[in-house]
Amino acid sequence: MPAANPRRVVEQFCTKFPDQLVSLTRIIGDDKASQFQLKRNLKKLHEESHRLKGAAYCMGFPSIGAAFFKLEQNTQRLLESKKDVTPQLMERIYLDLSKVAKLRRTVAPEQSKLLQSFENPAQQTLGDADAAALRQLLNSQRVLFVEDDISVRNLVRELLSDIGVGDICMANSGQEALDAMRSFTPTLLISDWHMEPVDGLSLLRQIRSGATPVNAQTPVIFLTAENNAEKIHTVIRNGANHVLVKPFNRAVVMRAIARIAQQHQRSH
Repeated sequence: MPAANPRRVVEQFCTKFPDQLVSLTRIIGDDKASQFQLKRNLKKLHEESHRLKGAAYCMGFPSIGAAFFKLEQNTQRLLESKKDVTPQLMERIYLDLSKVAKLRRTVAPEQSKLLQSFENPAQQTLGDADAAALRQLLNSQRVLFVEDDISVRNLVRELLSDIGVGDICMANSGQEALDAMRSFTPTLLISDWHMEPVDGLSLLRQIRSGATPVNAQTPVIFLTAENNAEKIHTVIRNGANHVLVKPFNRAVVMRAIARIAQQHQRSH
């Protein structure tokens, strides 16, 4: 297996970022379009801003993630409003997009908080025996990772490979994860929340109800960019073992997987 290389994934994200901004601008289209078309465009913009928010946080660009979060919030308010979408109401959206565009020069590998944590890790404090036990534990894990953004999937694959996870399977939606479970039995599932056609919460509920090919007690770690206590409590109440809030780094991922794997081993 080739050496893990998260830098390559971050560099690809940075290279594609200007085109992503152009795509967002094109989604807006003509603000004189019909209300139906405007609402449809806003829904697409909301979905893309949510996806890019999560990707930016994961890649180590929190200021960009925060800017996309504002764009996501304001498009959601317009979508939920019963008022017609007017050019005046769209001004907030244009302003949010311009703020993201002004930050585009900060989207560079040398500015990535993720790469800084990865390439300058904290000193290892475990003894030889504990370090060997941790390596063995991680190597025994079969992780199914579910996320709709390809950049985040590629990044997490690199991170999981680097910390020594033995077997890794990727899925781009809850439905694809359900399909993958027919041939891949995970010891641990890590899932994003907002995906179509089956989102992370629905996937979690199906696992816990015994309606999937895997054991109903399979540990599940939820991945989200929303550090919202109510939403975190929702997934915990539905059976999630842990919640990872974007952004995260190598050490956070490794600790979470190791802790959940150890807890599951003790209880079984």
